[in-house]
This record gives sequence, structure tokens and C-alpha cells, in this order.
Amino acid sequence: MQVLTAMVVMSISFYFLSSYVIGQRKQVVKTKNVVNLKFAVNSALDYVVFGVRQKYCFDNVTLMQNTTSCDWNHAGNVERLVMSDEQLQSLQAMATSGTNIGPHDKDLEKLRLDKIELNLVFPVSANHPLFPVVNNLKNVVDEVSGAVIPVKSIKVVLTRPPNAGYLPKAGREVYIQAQVSLVDKSDKVIQVGRAPLQVRAQLAIYPREVGSFALILPGNLRMDKDWNASQSEIGDVVFHRFNNKAELKNSTGLVFKSPVFVNGNIHLPFDTGAGGNSNYAGVTFADRVYMGNGWILRPDNRPFAPSTQGASADRFWSDSRVFGGFLSGIENDGMRDLGLDVMSGRSSGSNGEEYDWNKICSDLNQKSSKLEYMEASDLKATKKESTDPTKEGEGYYTNYRLVLTNYNTFYAQKNQLPTNPTLTGDWSTGKWTIDNKDRWSGAVAKVEILYGSGADERKFSMDLVKDGYVEVKPPVLNPARLTSIKNSLDQAKLDLKNAQDTSDSQSSSLSTLKTQRSTTESELKTAKDNLLVEKNKPVEPVPTPSPSPSPSVSPTVSPSPTESPDPEATPGPTPETTPESSPEPTPVMTVSPSPSPSPTPVPPGTYQDPAEIERLEKLVTSLSDKLSDLNKQINNLETKDMPATTKAKDTAQANVTKYQGQLDAYEDLKDHPPIIKVDLDPAYSWTGKEYKDRLDVQVTITNGQYLVNKDGQRINNLSVRFRGYDGTYYNSVPIRSSADPDHLSGYLNFLIASNGNVTRPTALSLTSGTGSGTDDDTSADLAAKCEEYYNMINSQSFGAANWGSSFSSSTRKSWNFAGEDGAVTADPVAANRTWAADDEKFMVRSIIKDCVIKAGASFVTGFYTCDNLVIEGGRTKPLRIVGTFIIGKSLQINEQAIRTGITWTSIYYPQATQELRARGILFPLSDPANKTKCDNLPSPIWHPMPSIQETADRMNCNVISLRAKADPFKWTAVDPDCGIPIGATQTVPTCKRRIYHYYVVEQAREGQGL
Repeated sequence: MQVLTAMVVMSISFYFLSSYVIGQRKQVVKTKNVVNLKFAVNSALDYVVFGVRQKYCFDNVTLMQNTTSCDWNHAGNVERLVMSDEQLQSLQAMATSGTNIGPHDKDLEKLRLDKIELNLVFPVSANHPLFPVVNNLKNVVDEVSGAVIPVKSIKVVLTRPPNAGYLPKAGREVYIQAQVSLVDKSDKVIQVGRAPLQVRAQLAIYPREVGSFALILPGNLRMDKDWNASQSEIGDVVFHRFNNKAELKNSTGLVFKSPVFVNGNIHLPFDTGAGGNSNYAGVTFADRVYMGNGWILRPDNRPFAPSTQGASADRFWSDSRVFGGFLSGIENDGMRDLGLDVMSGRSSGSNGEEYDWNKICSDLNQKSSKLEYMEASDLKATKKESTDPTKEGEGYYTNYRLVLTNYNTFYAQKNQLPTNPTLTGDWSTGKWTIDNKDRWSGAVAKVEILYGSGADERKFSMDLVKDGYVEVKPPVLNPARLTSIKNSLDQAKLDLKNAQDTSDSQSSSLSTLKTQRSTTESELKTAKDNLLVEKNKPVEPVPTPSPSPSPSVSPTVSPSPTESPDPEATPGPTPETTPESSPEPTPVMTVSPSPSPSPTPVPPGTYQDPAEIERLEKLVTSLSDKLSDLNKQINNLETKDMPATTKAKDTAQANVTKYQGQLDAYEDLKDHPPIIKVDLDPAYSWTGKEYKDRLDVQVTITNGQYLVNKDGQRINNLSVRFRGYDGTYYNSVPIRSSADPDHLSGYLNFLIASNGNVTRPTALSLTSGTGSGTDDDTSADLAAKCEEYYNMINSQSFGAANWGSSFSSSTRKSWNFAGEDGAVTADPVAANRTWAADDEKFMVRSIIKDCVIKAGASFVTGFYTCDNLVIEGGRTKPLRIVGTFIIGKSLQINEQAIRTGITWTSIYYPQATQELRARGILFPLSDPANKTKCDNLPSPIWHPMPSIQETADRMNCNVISLRAKADPFKWTAVDPDCGIPIGATQTVPTCKRRIYHYYVVEQAREGQGL
């Protein structure tokens, strides 16, 4: 029972634990999805808001800026969406009076858009700004199954709110809503739970007026030099570089609490990584800094980078050790203000004909109808996008845009298309498919696929219509080569077997010889040792013959008895002879023979055996000869026979590998033949209009590593040649016999690696091979636009100027509008303006040659354009500036003035209103002397029916009244909005009323499904 109970408990626990684990997995997957999706939609929305700020003509499919047809017919033109009522009325009046405003719909109400719908379709190229976002969407998976959810595109909708008329407005501001959502392959918005995956933002857009800046600089801003350093370039301004921050002591230095505009680069002091020994520019930008088209640089002109990568002291601009920081960030317009360049003398300005349609259309008529102009045209191409294969059987896709330059257009030929291609070389085993979908429409281009050289050159040529394609499988199979490979492989295998048999036999022989050598070496050593032992024995002594008897006289001594010697006895010491023991000899005369000595017996082998020595010497000689012979045989095997056999075996093995590889490769050719496909398609604009001067081309190379010649050698280079047909051709033949045969021709030269990777050209080359070609020189498709232009022209009016016109060349004339007593004749209108004391009224002066703020002035206000502005030192009180200064040529601020402190704002800084009221510069018209009345007007600002007097007082008590004194400071660029067109005979200026730059304020952002 207890066991059953335990099993039940464990089963229940396992069940709930499994549910918990599955739930946790779902939560992890969901969290990962939310991170990726939230990142995607918010990043896409940020990109769209940036495009709105830059007035993009959004291109559908890519969301990139369309630079070829951004006009009043473009469905993605942001300027049409954010157009205010004032601008719309101005444009409509221009068009009605006959002023050329560029291509537009005849229904002038359609000048302004209420909605823009766009799609960023996947995949996108790696250089697209949103590529990291799109790439992360590959990891979106289903919470339950774990399967990847295919995200097809990012959908963007920009709309003007339907209740825009009820939203609070004070001027030219516009409200729009931006919505971004993710769409799946069925074109439905992806949902998370029951909520659609999307994010919305409410945007307020209003003109970025010149008067909203505190300071506008014409060139580069240098904060890496001393205040009195000379200019490096025209228009450069220097803010003093202190040795370190400690030199400022408790001073805040120069503080900008309103936006600052810098037309060029900003150079910061060098950051050593330590505040104590880094130079310091005593400048703080509390509001945003706007740049025309520049970079944040170091003193050596290299891009600025913090001393560490993300350390706590290097994360924010406010942490900077070299200046006060960009506390509200930086924004780059992407283009310089040409008016400032003219003001400073850096440029002479534009020619004023950005949209000179009369000239453009006149050129178009000539260049599209005369042979000499057509023959001067070129065929060029730009690589648009490419895709690498993700699985076997896919190819390397590359899309190109072919373009005819010089306003030329493709011309469909009238002759019947050939049914078969023109071939060069043996194509007996090649295959191809040709699909000219509308063969009766006429060919617009000849496509050639060519590779190889000499006898191996192969060329495939075919005329294609605008919507045709050709797919070619080159002749890579060669039956004769297959037979040769098989025969060679069989021979190589036989050679390998024979070599292996010989090797085995030699190995066996070598082993036997080495065994014999070892035995012989042992026997030789033994014989030599025995010979040495034999030779080391003593030579047996030769017996001495007995001498003849002779008489002798000797004493007779009675000898002691002598014992026979004992062979085993050990000899003892020789006895000493003493006189006492020696008997006295008695001489006796005797004659007797000498006795023969008795031989001493010795053991056998004590003496050398000459016979044995002779036998051993012969044995040593014989064994030495045998050993030498064995060594020769072994050496011959090891150094000659066996290496030769090994080489033969290696060669045979290499041949087997070689021919087997060739056979395998040949079999692969059957299963994976190389395929080259060239597909022509018409090119369309965003509005669906077909371009006449361009074609879209897709080149696909599949299994390129198998492209070989008749001998099976791999071919690296493949070229696709295009020859476009224009009006200089008739029935596919040049009209002029003297025409260049390569007219409108070019090559796309591809390089194929051994693994099949394809290196794609970026443009057309003049010859086949490895050239990379030239960049695209796109000409606009203007035929329809010029037709609209001619239909639109009915009169000339100078009441308003074309939005494409530029008055930049007359910048100084346009800004030279406010001198003393309204003088406007001289340039500049005033020689100087000096502040010796505080301002008591708000003034507008433009242009002044020299502006000087003396040490005695602590409060300066107004709108000023100064060629040269100097703020002198010797100050005892901080300086406060309220207003806008446009610098024409130079600005010099004494370093002592920065130590004392300078606070600089525009009139729109919130605190500025109270400061101007306190000084009596803003006052009620009904009671100018009463400074406090502005703060105590009788009716609230929201009163539905204020009196005329109260309205006037409220107006004059606020900075909006100061703005009304200077129209140019309401422009959105120093590049003038008003002027006299170049070449015009009128003397009265005209205005474009065009807003060049906007402030885009995101008031709210909310999302669903996140």
C-alpha cells in the first residue's frame, strides 16, 4: 500500500513538474520573441521618424530615400504629408498662376497626402540601415512548436489624424501618426496572443526656424585651440581650450541652453583618459546641437572616440573630460546650409535651376531623337541586391539595374525573334531553355553567356524581350573523357596492385636478410673473440740439444736426499744458506757427462695452436665477406629497390585517387550540372509607371563549381554580356554602317571559387574577364514629366518662386535687410554694432560687419547677423544673451569672458520670457510702464472671447511678438527662402515659402502585442 501511495505521489509530482518545465520553456521563448520583436518595431519606427525629419521620399520595398523621382507625384514624399495649410495654399496658388512647381497631379488637392503606406520587404542587403533588425527576425519562433515564424516585411503607415482640425495649433505645426507592424508571409499582421504586433507614435512637426537657435556658425567649431588662434578654414570658430577643467574653478563657463547650429565639423580636445591632465573647453551644450554635414573629430582630424569602450566614465556626453558635453545629443542634417557657405565666402551658391524643367525637357527632346546623341549614350548598371544559397540546389542570385544614360531609351526591335541561339564552340551536350514571353513585342537586348578561351571558348547568344529569360546548362559532359578516365583508373589500380605485391616481396626479403645479418654478426663476433684468445696464448718453447762432455773440477758435496717434486705442492720460500749449514766442499777430480733435464708436464691448450689460429682466421674472413654481402643487399633494398617501389606505389595510389576523383566529379556533373540563368524584367517606379530607360536583370549562377572545359579543368571566370537596343538599331542591326559594334555593350564578370562561391561585379565592364566596371550614371525617366510640364505651362509669373529654385547665390542680398532706419543699400548695411551697456530693447540688425560686446554689457538681446562677433574680456559680471546670432565669418570670445560665465539662449527658452518682461522689453501695449501686468492679465489664455486689447497685450507680452519683427529669422535655413531668380528682370523678390528643416517631436509611443 505504501509503495502504491508513493508511486501516485511521484506521478502527480512528475505531471506538475512537466507542466512547469513546459511553461518555463514557453516563457523563455516568449521572452526571446518579445525582445527581438520589440527591438524590430521600435528600431523601424526610429528609422521612419528620422526619415520624416529628413523629408525622405520613401521608396516602397526598401524604405530608402528615393533620389531619382522625388516630386509631387511621389507616393512616399514626406513633404507632401507634412505640408501645412499655408504651404498647400501657396503651392496651389503658384500652380494656378502658371509657376512651375515641378511634376504634379492636375488635381491640386492631391498635392498634399493624407496617408503614406510603405513596406520593407525581406530580405534586405547587409548595408541597409535596418539590416541588423531584419536579421534578428530570423530567430522569431513559435512558443509551442519552436518552429520559425517567417516574417515577410515591416509595414509602415504614416497618416494625418482625421481630427487634425481640432488639435491645438499656434502656427505652422502639423501632427501625424506613424505606425509600424510586422507582416507574415500571408500579408497579415503577426499577432502575439490576440493583439496585433505593432507600435504607434504621435508626432508633432513644426518648422525649425533660424530664430530658434542661439548661435549659428558658418564652418567648423574648434574647441581644441586657444581663443585667439587663426582660422584653419573659412568660417571656422574657436572656443578656448583650457589646460584642464580646474582652471575654470567654480565657473560654469559658456553654456548654451538653446540649440546651436554648426555647418561643418566639431573638433574636441584630446582625451587622455584622466580629467586632471586633459585639456578642457569650458563649453556646455544643454540643448541639442545640429550639424549641417560634419563629424565630431579629435584634434588630429580622426573621428572622436572615448578613451574606453563603455566604462562608467565614458558612457554619456555628460561624462566628457574635455568639455561640458552635448547634454541633449547631436543631429546631422546630411547637407550643409549653402546660404552660410555663401555668407562666409566659402561658396558662390547654386545656379538656381534645380528644377529648370524647360532646359531639361529641351535636352530630352534632342537627346531622344537625334542619332548623335543616342550614340553618345552608354549602357551602365548598378548592383541592387544579392542572395547566397541557403540549401543545395539554390543559386547565387544577383539583381542589377541596367540604365541607358544621356536620356536614351530602350527600343524594341521589329524583326522576328530567332528561335535558336547563336553558339560558339561545341554545345552538343549542352542544354538551354529560352522563354520570350511576348515574343512579338520585340527584343530590347542581346544576352551572351561566355567562358573559356582558345579551343575551349564557349559562347551562347540570344535576343530577349523585356520580360524574357534564358537558362543555360553548359556542355560539361564528355563521353570520350569518361572512357579515358575509366581506362586510366583501371590501369592505375593494376599498377597499384603490382607495386603492392613487389613491396610485400621486398619487405619479406629485407626481413630475411636482416635476420641473416644478425646471425652472421653474432658468429663473426664469436670467431673474432676466439681468435683473439688463441693469439694471446704463449708460444710453446722449442727443446734445447745436449752439450759435449768436458772435464770439470768441482767440489764434491754430499748431497742431501732430494724428494721428488709434488705437482700439487705450493712452492715455499727459498731457504737461506748459512755458513753453519753449508758443508765444506772437497775438491775431487771427476770426468762425467752433463745430465739431461726432466720435461715439466703442461695442461692442453696452454700454448698457441697454429692450426686453430689458421682455421679461425679463415672463418673470420669468410664471415666478414658474408656480412659485407648481406649489408650490400640490405642497402640496395632500402635505398634503391624499396624507395622505387614505394614511389611507384605512391604514384599508382595518386593516380587512383586522381582518376577516381575525376570519375566522381564527372558523376557529380550529371547530378549537379552548372546552370546560368539571365532574366530580364521591366523596371517600374513606385507609382507603377514603367521606365523606358532601364531594365531589371537577375543573374543566377547555380553549381558554378562544376563549370569545366572538355578536359574537366575548372573554369573560374564567367561573363554575361549585354547589348542594349535603342533607336540606333533597326531589326537588330545598327542603322549606320559606321556605328560602333560595341555600342551599348558591357560585361558582368563573375569569379567562381572552387567551393562555388561567386564574387559578383558591382557594375558593367567594357571587356570580359575580371574587371569590376564603373558605377551607375542613372538618367531620369523624364518623358512623362516633360509632357506634364508642357501641358502645365501657360504663363510666367513672379508672384512666387519654384520650390526647386535656389536663392543661395544672393544670400547676402537677402539677409542684408535690417540696418539703421531701415537702410538696405550697402553690404553690410552697418559697419559696426557695439554693446557697452545692457540692452533695453530687442533689436533686429542684419548684416553688420563688426559686432563687439564690451565688458560693461551683461545683457544682450536681439536677432543679429554679424560678419564678425567679438566678446571682450575684462568682465566682472556674467554675460546673458537672449536671441539669435548668425555668424557670417568669425566669432572670437575672450577666454576671460568664459571664465566669468556666459549663458546663451534663444528667445524661446522658457525663462527668457520672464527675463525680457523683467527688463521691460516685453510689455503690455495698454500699459507699457507696468512691468508686472504681463503676469497678471485679466483674462486667462483659454478665454473663448478675449478682447482685442487683451489679445494685443498678450501678444506683446510674449516672445512671439519679437519673431514678427524679422521674417528671415522665420526661415528654416540661412539659404534664403526669398530672393530674385537668376536671370530674371524683375526687381521685386519672390518667395518659395518652403520649409527646409523641421523639429519632429515624438509626443507619445505605444505598442500592442509587446
